Amino acid sequence: MNVPNEAGLPRSDEPDPGEHRTPRQFSDLQKTITMAQIAKAAGVSQGAISSLLNDRDYGIRVSEKTRERVFKVCREMGYIPNDLRAVVRMYPELGDFCLLLSTTIEGGLLDPFVHRLVAAAMAAVPDTSHPISLAYYDEAQDYSAAGAQPHPVRVGTYSKFLVHGLPNPTLVDALFRRGLPVISLGYDAPLPGVTSIVPDYAHASFLAIEHLVKLGHLHLGIISGPFGSTHPKILELNHGVSLGCEQFGLPIETQQIVYGDLSENAGRAALEEFLARKPAPSAIFAMSDRAALGALSLARERGLQIPSDLSIVGCSDDPASPTAHPQLTTIHLPAEEMAQLGIRDIDRLVSLGVSETPHKTLLPVGLVTRSSTGPAK
Repeated sequence: MNVPNEAGLPRSDEPDPGEHRTPRQFSDLQKTITMAQIAKAAGVSQGAISSLLNDRDYGIRVSEKTRERVFKVCREMGYIPNDLRAVVRMYPELGDFCLLLSTTIEGGLLDPFVHRLVAAAMAAVPDTSHPISLAYYDEAQDYSAAGAQPHPVRVGTYSKFLVHGLPNPTLVDALFRRGLPVISLGYDAPLPGVTSIVPDYAHASFLAIEHLVKLGHLHLGIISGPFGSTHPKILELNHGVSLGCEQFGLPIETQQIVYGDLSENAGRAALEEFLARKPAPSAIFAMSDRAALGALSLARERGLQIPSDLSIVGCSDDPASPTAHPQLTTIHLPAEEMAQLGIRDIDRLVSLGVSETPHKTLLPVGLVTRSSTGPAK
């Protein structure tokens, strides 16, 4: 099968009728190719060709197999549509990058983890003349209707989509039906056409528990996500806590866990509760750096010495963590590595075509030891 070069013209290891033509000559060749010729070569109706090239539903059902055959014929005939949207549908590797962010992420781009992710994704785009675009989506909205879809999906010139947030099944399906794969960053999405790149959240919380236990802390406080949350990240982090406590023989009691939204205020409120309980924990693991930093600030206000009176571990390794006083021990979640791998994979996958089988890549996490943790008294 011919693939386009940087100019969008087909090339092949085999001799190609248009290979030695000038751009003007190739343009003349394009004008001689009609929909009737394409339809005849592909064995489909002209209406089906029009439906595919214009991305419109004219009441003609075009299967995935037929779509692939038509586009293959168009490539082999050297057909270059005048409409850029049709070019991207035919040659998806020429489309632009788009990172879709969930509207449920509090703070959006101001969220420290999101900021790390976006900055790394922008830096990883191979063609700096076509930087990655950002857009938002609603996790619960029905995107089955084309008019309801986010602008980069509707406009048709984007083909390399990455998602950060719980993937919306109707949005993913709309892209899947166009033959486009999707990369889910940070969230496992077992949906057709999706490759999930996810930090090992369970191992992250396990490492935090292991670190504190090795320092001699046997009475721990856990700052978890919202009570009853079914969020995959929170479930995995809670699972890691259970695995750590089970391995090191620590009981898990209700009074050891405080639930909240993992914000800085939630961290402060959680420490208030822990200090009111007897005995108070000698160490705290917070499932976000923001919550850990909130607990750290309240501890200083209360005159507690960190880490001699209380050890605190966060989870993320956000930019504020090494600048805190004292510096925050945390678990590094690989936002930068995840974004770089996502950009590289989506650039490769659009050329290979969409797969019905979901894939998942688990990225390693690591303990970053700083001065907010020390031996238990």
